[in-house]
Amino acid sequence: MKRRVPRPSHPLLLPLTRGSEIARARQQLQRGGWPRLQMAAIVLVTGVAGLLASHLLRVGGIDTMLLRYPLAVLLAYAIFLLLMWAWLRWRGDVAADAVLPDAGGAGGSAAPGAGPDWFGSGGRSGGGGASASWGEGSTSSSASDGAMLDFADDEAGLPILALLGVVAVVAAAVVAASWVVWTAPVLMAELLVDAAIAGGLYRRMQGMQAQGWWRLCLAHTVWPLLGVLLFFAALGWIAQEIAPHATTLMDVLQTLRDT
Repeated sequence: MKRRVPRPSHPLLLPLTRGSEIARARQQLQRGGWPRLQMAAIVLVTGVAGLLASHLLRVGGIDTMLLRYPLAVLLAYAIFLLLMWAWLRWRGDVAADAVLPDAGGAGGSAAPGAGPDWFGSGGRSGGGGASASWGEGSTSSSASDGAMLDFADDEAGLPILALLGVVAVVAAAVVAASWVVWTAPVLMAELLVDAAIAGGLYRRMQGMQAQGWWRLCLAHTVWPLLGVLLFFAALGWIAQEIAPHATTLMDVLQTLRDT
């Protein structure tokens, strides 16, 4: 007669991993949390805050666009961090619900991807053949430069140049915002898991420490932040070079129209 081995009353609890819990929190968010829509609203409020900050800085006496625009970007980013902190406080219940102390989830699952691969393979341009002439190239280049200067001096060309400037500003903002919105599920899931670790809700995630919500936000958004900072710093520098006494882009366009 075979002897039965008694089964334990509780399932074996295996240690959790940070990656597995981030993946689980991300799935829960994407099922009913609309993380990208929430991040889009946060980014929209951040953009409005940046415009308001630039206006208030100009009213406060900072007229130099080279200084005012980067300061406005930094102030807007501070508002972004504040909004992310408020979101984390609001969704604290999700962080608590994502922890199942009695679940026997095995650790070691792969961490979720941080969004699409933005590193595209660079194409190779087809260069000119051996019969190409440097003299002809320089002649055509100078001719095109002269055509551009004539076009810029023309009154009909100023609205088009202004439109191109607006398109460049909008494109830079859209690229940065799209990156942040697309990677929102990963960032928000990491924030929830980190908040759970800091609150002591994970008892089986040994050796894991909370990284801090602002560090996670900075790690996920540092490249868009640097890109926007450099873009608006360059925009302010170019505007000041064109019209040294101008305080806004509209003043720069007016200066171009009057010259």
